[in-house]
Amino acid sequence: MAEEPHALVPVEVSRPPDAYEQRYMAGEGTVLYRHKHSAPWQLHAIFALSMLTVFGAALAAGGLVGGAVGIAAGLPLFGLMWILSSVLRVTVSEGHVNVQYAMFGPKIPIAGIEHAELVQYDWRRFGGWGIKRSLAGEWIYNMPGDGGRAVRIVWRDARGKRRVTHVGSPRADELLQQIRRAQRALPAGARPAALDPGDE
Repeated sequence: MAEEPHALVPVEVSRPPDAYEQRYMAGEGTVLYRHKHSAPWQLHAIFALSMLTVFGAALAAGGLVGGAVGIAAGLPLFGLMWILSSVLRVTVSEGHVNVQYAMFGPKIPIAGIEHAELVQYDWRRFGGWGIKRSLAGEWIYNMPGDGGRAVRIVWRDARGKRRVTHVGSPRADELLQQIRRAQRALPAGARPAALDPGDE
C-alpha cells in the first residue's frame, strides 16, 4: 500500500539543514533525506599544491611585483574552484531529488522518475570526479570517497526530455530507499505508469 504524504517523517531530524540548504535546498514538502559529502583531504591537498605551483611560477616569471599581480588576479579563481569542488549535496523531499555540486546540479521531480537503481560505476567511464558527462550522454555528480557507488536515475524533465543522472554517494542504499519512498507517496495520478519491479 502506498504511503500517504502526510505520513512521511524526516529521516535525519538530528541534523537540521545548514544555511545553504535552508536557502537553496529546502525541498518540497517533507525532506526525507539530506546528505553533504565533503571532499577528502587528498583533493584539498591537490588544490593546495596546484595553487602553490601556479603562484610559484608566477613569481618566477614576473618577479616580485609581476608575480604579486598574477597571484592577486589568480587567487579568487583558484579559491572559487576550490570551494566549488569541495561539497556534493543531495536532498530528497516529497517533490524532488535536488543534487548540487556546489551551486550546480539538477532538481529532479519525483513524479518524473521512471527508474532508479544502485550501480557500481567506473570513474574512468566518466573521466574523473565532479560533474562529468559520459559519451552515452549520461551525467554523474560524484566525489572521491563514495567507493564507486551511485544511484542511477532515469527521469524526464518538464519538457518530457529523457535524462539519466548518476549520483555518487557513500550512502547510495539509503538514497535509493528514500527516492522510492517518495515515489510511493505520490498521489495515484502523479505516479509513473510503472515503478521499478519490487518497489511496491
